[in-house]
This record gives sequence, C-alpha cells and structure tokens, in this order.
Amino acid sequence: MAFAVSLLLVFHFPLPTNGATKLVEGVCKEAVDYATKGTLSYGSCLEALESDSRTRSASDLKDLAKIALQLALANATASKAYIDDLLKKNHTAAIEKCSFSYKFVVGSFWSALQELDEDIMTANYDVKIAGDDASACENELLSGGVKVPEISRRNNDVQLYSSIGFVITNKL
Repeated sequence: MAFAVSLLLVFHFPLPTNGATKLVEGVCKEAVDYATKGTLSYGSCLEALESDSRTRSASDLKDLAKIALQLALANATASKAYIDDLLKKNHTAAIEKCSFSYKFVVGSFWSALQELDEDIMTANYDVKIAGDDASACENELLSGGVKVPEISRRNNDVQLYSSIGFVITNKL
C-alpha cells in the first residue's frame, strides 16, 4: 500500500523537468571550463543556480539568464553593503577601493539584466566586467596586505556568477 501511495505522489507531484536539469548542468560544465583553472567548481555552480527554486522550471537559456543575473545582482548588492559597513569599522585604502569596485560590480550585473532582451552582446560584456571588478578588489586586498576572508569569499561568488552569466549570455 505504501508503495502505491509513493507512486501516486511521484506522478502527481513531478520532479523538476529533465530539460531544466540538463540546461543547468550544461551551463555549469561550460562555466567551469571557462573560469580560470581551479577557481570554480561544478558543485558551487549547481548550488548557486539551484538556490533559486525557479531554476527547476527554467524552460530555456533566457529564463536561466534572468534567474542567474537576479541572483548575481542580489549577491553583489549584499556584498557592497557588507564592504561599506566594514569600511566604517576598518577604514583601509584596500577596503575603500573594494567599495569603489563593488559599485561597478553591482552596476554591471544590473545593466546585464536590463540588456537581456535588447542587447545581448552588451549584456555579455557587462557580466564579464563584473568579474573583472571583483578581481580588482581582490588584487587591492593582496597588494595592500589586507586579509579579509569574507570579502575574498564574496569576490569568488562574483566570479562564479560572472562565469555563469558569461556562458549563458554567450549562447543567447
């Protein structure tokens, strides 16, 4: 009886579409290949995209691009707020430059999201530039001898979303 109920539930509440799963898996494989060797893991890509329940029902690359860029923008905005708050407590030139860089990270992800429907080449460029701005922040920390693991983690997150967004927009 329990088996019959289980079967009924499985068929009544279907799992995420196989198409969406294959779409995400394909994007993540390409994003890992695109990223600088060793900087992006397949698992972190899947985890990032699957953190939004809408990913399971993404029907095409455009849907997935919107989800990925919305996640990227939310992440970058929260990171900018974190860095600005840290700057008030620990004012260093490196953290100040990171705050400046993150203004552009947020702007680039926002622009890429707006451009998805009108200018995909510019969206592709903007999503790439967001990653470059996070790298600039990381380089400032390194050259200034400032160690803030949380900012470095957030820079890696931007790199992750930049790689994902670049791969997707490159296919549109």
